[in-house]
Amino acid sequence: MSKKQRRARPRRSGRRRTPSRSRWQRFLIRYGWLLPVGAILIGGAVLLVTYAFASIPLPKDIDLASSAQVYDVHGELIGTYSDEVTRFLIDTDKLPAYVGQAVVAAEDRDFYEHNGVSPRAIARAAWANLTGGRIEQGGSTITQQYVKNAVLEDPERTVTRKIKEAILAIKLERRYAKDQILGFYLNTIYLGRGAYGVEAAARAYFDKNAVDLTLAEAAFLAGIIPAPESYQPDEHARSARERRDFVLERMAEEGYIDPRRAERASRGRVKLSEGAEASVRPQPAAYFLEWLRKEYLYPEFGNDLFTRGLQIHTTLDLDLQEAAETAVATQFTDKEDPQAALVSMTARGEVRAFVGGRAFTSVAKARGFNYASDFPGRSAGSSFKPFTLLTAVEEDISPQSRFSGGSPVTITDPECADPEEGLWQPENFGGSQYGTITLEQATTNSVNTVYAQLAAEVGPDKIVDTLEELGFDRNGQREIEAVCSLALGILDVTPVEMARAYAAFAARGALPEVSPITFVEDSNGGCVREYRATEEECEEVVEPEVDQVFPKNSLDVVNQTLTHVVEEGTATAADIERPVAGKTGTTQNHENAWFAGYVPQMATVVWVGYPLDPGQRRCDESCTPRQQTRARADDFIPRMEYCTDTELCRPVAGPDGVPISVTGGSFPARIWAQYMRVATANMNVVEFPIPEDVPDEVINSPAPAPTRTQRPTPSPSAIPSASPSEIASPSPAPTQSPEPPIIPTPSPSGPEGET
Repeated sequence: MSKKQRRARPRRSGRRRTPSRSRWQRFLIRYGWLLPVGAILIGGAVLLVTYAFASIPLPKDIDLASSAQVYDVHGELIGTYSDEVTRFLIDTDKLPAYVGQAVVAAEDRDFYEHNGVSPRAIARAAWANLTGGRIEQGGSTITQQYVKNAVLEDPERTVTRKIKEAILAIKLERRYAKDQILGFYLNTIYLGRGAYGVEAAARAYFDKNAVDLTLAEAAFLAGIIPAPESYQPDEHARSARERRDFVLERMAEEGYIDPRRAERASRGRVKLSEGAEASVRPQPAAYFLEWLRKEYLYPEFGNDLFTRGLQIHTTLDLDLQEAAETAVATQFTDKEDPQAALVSMTARGEVRAFVGGRAFTSVAKARGFNYASDFPGRSAGSSFKPFTLLTAVEEDISPQSRFSGGSPVTITDPECADPEEGLWQPENFGGSQYGTITLEQATTNSVNTVYAQLAAEVGPDKIVDTLEELGFDRNGQREIEAVCSLALGILDVTPVEMARAYAAFAARGALPEVSPITFVEDSNGGCVREYRATEEECEEVVEPEVDQVFPKNSLDVVNQTLTHVVEEGTATAADIERPVAGKTGTTQNHENAWFAGYVPQMATVVWVGYPLDPGQRRCDESCTPRQQTRARADDFIPRMEYCTDTELCRPVAGPDGVPISVTGGSFPARIWAQYMRVATANMNVVEFPIPEDVPDEVINSPAPAPTRTQRPTPSPSAIPSASPSEIASPSPAPTQSPEPPIIPTPSPSGPEGET
């Protein structure tokens, strides 16, 4: 160590020097203990005043709360989450004893023992939450819950509110008998479907009066009190039954009913009345409202969504929603046509249009399977190739790199081999042959064999890294297997996920959070929460994150390449006379067709495909149970193409009425173009930025070993001998196993293609 370094070392001392304190610090040290004492005294005084002067209204004096109203980006009402709100006050003394007993067993086992607050319940809930690792139970008594619903309008779980709730509960207990309080509760509790109180719920669910409820029905209603929308029998049949059976078991434990009676009541499912199941009216943007409720609003606001009169302001544009639905309806006019989904969002993630199925206004269908957002999704086919292209650009591989476009080929890289199937042997659609072409040309014409070679060049691990950066790992909830066939789109994805990723392309590498909400107001117009910068003044602002996950220049390179797909490649049907980038995708056997495209301000993804056919069509009602089981095991996704099996293959009539095999460049691209002409009508024409720095590693890949086939193969040429490639067909080589077909995980099915 040099002298200079030794001089630079700090001196060490056995004593630590105490810094001098300011006069304010000395005051706090001497008198700071008075602050918490003062806070306690003031808080106590507030609570005493609350106890002395707060009045607790009876059920007849409580105003019915209203359901949330949902507005579009222009303030136009889309709809509400309940058609009507009802309550019928009844004499609860006339109810069967088991109705109240079921509620007590489910919500407050110590109801007849405590004085309004139950230390045992609080301790029990705290222990359950601690051992469960999350908030699973609350310690509120029935009396406290009534006070919260009748007096306190503050939905937040604050210490002050809980203390007020407890004090008023004690006050209520001193004034009224236990059975009276239970009656108050039964007349006011929210039970879903717009029903307040047990009488309204009995009519809404079972089309009968509360006095006629069976034990099983009473147990079900008591069981759903914590979260009615999570236990709806027509949406969550299994959960509804489990809640009912849980309450019956608790009633038996508490001695209210005999265990054998509980067992008898637990037989069968929870069955709604026919009127309850058919009581849903047409609703604009039905799929969007249901997606919004399930994924965003109910997890955050719970029952307040149906009881507090919230006003939800969204990013949806009803004019664009209508344009999206019209585009789908124009292309598919027959009941037997495929399903379709469309998701359109700005580069910031603001959802402007959302089509989850062709039954645009059916709430019943929207509560089933949502083709825009529900997992597992479908394979993306060649619309996934841009993510491998981005991976290559990040590895400094130029789009001018040259590869052989021959087909089929054998990829000899061990990382691309399957332990059981052997070497990977992809081919181009229809056996199309290309000479040596650039990566840019291969993207324009969707050449599978070039992208197979590119996947081997960059490595599947790097492709997985790109997909994870773009959110396809679903917030870490699924592991993406590192296989080379990711380059050809074997991963199951949803249109929402694809739209988000392509929005990141439009935003030059900035991945947005999917954002369907702008701000939320209470029933008086006071702002509750803000999700986007607006003129509203909210106490809480939850601004969506935008992560710059890739350099802008890398996306500039990719975007320039993808513009050629629309200008001269597989997606010329998506030309809307302004700069557009995008990629078509068609999976194995034409089971799915995609077009994902964007302008610099907005990305839109369209998916088309038949729903899963559960196989019952191949086995009529005369089949034995075993035969029915076999038929159900024969599930398949119908193909949008020709083949000898007319049940398996269902070509779709094109614009001229002639049936065609569907590809991403047909119906999806046409739907996209029709919608985007409307969506971009008032947008400035913006060019995609020219890259400042183009990757300089130009690969001149030698031609891979051709796969021997049993049919003559045309000589390679610079011009394809068939239509551009969209899918990876298995090689017919007899000596080696072909690449397994790209088979998407099917989606649920039902009448008219929906659940």
